[in-house]
Amino acid sequence: MVKLKFAIGEVSNILSIPIDTLRYYDRIGLLPSHRDVNKYRYYYLEQFDSLITIRMLRAMDVPIERIQTLLTDDSLNDMRELLSSKQKDIDRQLTYLNHLSQKLDFMKVQFQRFEETDVIELVQSNQSWVFLTDSIMESIDKKLGNKVQQQVRKISAHQEWLAFCHIISIVSMDNLIAGNYHSYLNNGILSTFPMEEDAGVFQKLEPCLCARKCVVIGKDGYTDLDDHYEQMKGFIHKRGLKIAGNSLEINLYNQYNNHYIEIYIPVTDNEEGWNKDEKTNN
Repeated sequence: MVKLKFAIGEVSNILSIPIDTLRYYDRIGLLPSHRDVNKYRYYYLEQFDSLITIRMLRAMDVPIERIQTLLTDDSLNDMRELLSSKQKDIDRQLTYLNHLSQKLDFMKVQFQRFEETDVIELVQSNQSWVFLTDSIMESIDKKLGNKVQQQVRKISAHQEWLAFCHIISIVSMDNLIAGNYHSYLNNGILSTFPMEEDAGVFQKLEPCLCARKCVVIGKDGYTDLDDHYEQMKGFIHKRGLKIAGNSLEINLYNQYNNHYIEIYIPVTDNEEGWNKDEKTNN
């Protein structure tokens, strides 16, 4: 014979709902229990459906008050609207978690490259989105800092981009060739999280052929970047390539005493093509 009544402890074990939670649902009238002659709580099997529904809705962070309204509603209209809205939220979270997983794998590879800071490589840069401002360090506009703050506050993209962004600095192609490595054209933020068509203040950067070098400098050691830029220019010249655009410094990771930076310099291809795995030790 099918057992139709279950003690509160049995319900807790079967449905993985804490006893205190079941008692709370009982107390507020969300799902009342029954009492036997000894005043022990028990539930009928048919109440399992309601408990499963409640558990599903709570897992989606639906407030108790909203659940009570849904359970007392005589139609499914509100429930359909809620599920449709929650599905969109879940899809966005899945997209975010998927990209976060990819980002973690990518960063493990990036961190490994900092074990070989003498290596310069030819690579295809990644598609990314950047928010650029005039360089605060180079601008003569004393109010630029306030303007930048206002721009940042106007960022309209989903907040998921925060987990994928890095601070960047850009050296113009002219200054790069002239050796003025600290005259920055722009500062800004770079994000690898895919933006929607309307990316707001973000601009899309398409992949391009670049020379790349990973650099570790002290927190006050930005002048050390000069030698790294010279090595990269030597690498580019040695292979018969030419600088084809502004350099990009990505501040990948900061410790109290060290900054971990990736430098990208766009280059034009040589006539014989290139091997993306080509690298050199200087």
